[in-house]
Amino acid sequence: MKDLSKPVFFDFDGICQIKIYGNQALVNAVCRELGFYRVRPEEKPLTLDLEFELAKRSEYRPSPNPPHLPPYDFFGRHKPARWVIRFEHLTQPPHRIRFYGNWFSRMIVSKQIIEPAIRVFSQPLGFIFVHSTFLCQDGRGALVAGEGGSGKTRLLLRWLARGNPFLSDDFTILSYGQARRFITPMRIGGRLLSESAAAKNLSLGRRAEIYARTALRRLLLNYAKLQAKLEVRELFPDLKLAETAELKSAVVLQGDGKKLERIQPEEMADALVKINAAEMYGFTNHLPELSLRSGQPEFKNFFSYQTERLKAFLQEIPCYKIGALRNFSAEALDATIDDLAKIL
Repeated sequence: MKDLSKPVFFDFDGICQIKIYGNQALVNAVCRELGFYRVRPEEKPLTLDLEFELAKRSEYRPSPNPPHLPPYDFFGRHKPARWVIRFEHLTQPPHRIRFYGNWFSRMIVSKQIIEPAIRVFSQPLGFIFVHSTFLCQDGRGALVAGEGGSGKTRLLLRWLARGNPFLSDDFTILSYGQARRFITPMRIGGRLLSESAAAKNLSLGRRAEIYARTALRRLLLNYAKLQAKLEVRELFPDLKLAETAELKSAVVLQGDGKKLERIQPEEMADALVKINAAEMYGFTNHLPELSLRSGQPEFKNFFSYQTERLKAFLQEIPCYKIGALRNFSAEALDATIDDLAKIL
């Protein structure tokens, strides 16, 4: 018998509304990541865009239909995690996806399946998710994009310590000159904690957990991502959460430069798409075949459409690049923050 949970609903500020149900452990894993957007349908009317059923890998049964007919099944793996994604309903909302994963897939189901699917199905509506943090102040701000580990969260923590509001850490949603929030738990390791002025707001037990996870990750040679996940208000209890901000500039953490260097919007768009592709965790590898089987070209054109939209969004926006901030000294990082404050 299937282990069906009670359906859980999420509303991403009207951009995308989803329902998730199925295996309780998998559903709980998603709720821990996306809990900020959880809603009760009896309190707010919903028009669903996506439905996800999450099930154990052992429950998967191949479809008797030929490959060119729905449902469309794609197999995936990441370290010990194994899964199958089944696309069942693509012609009109709500689009339906089934996920069959083993025990380890609880660690990847949100970041590598649910969130990439949200980004794919939100893009035709004009919303581009960019892997970035966003520094905002007085309703305007700067997008700061970079690969994982490039120093975005380190930069943001020092920015927030100055009393500025929070918009996003992991992804920012861009649309027609506006940046919109995307709030998920922040991943904090021992180094970030030790230099963060916000560490004093955590209990001794919470701090010990973060340092222990960092030590274990080093012992495992970074095989598993074991950073602690903290809600931003755990670090800054009095923090103001912003919903939107005017996009005034964009920065990519790229190269070795120590100072902001102006680049063209086209170069910035290409850099953002390359970063985004890495953060789709292989989900987009299925899209060309999905497009071929379903006859819907928008899937295979996902990144080309994204590039064109970003070029349009950035055309009148000053764009810059600077080297990865993870190796900047505290003094150099503060100087960079001062420079960024001038281009908001």
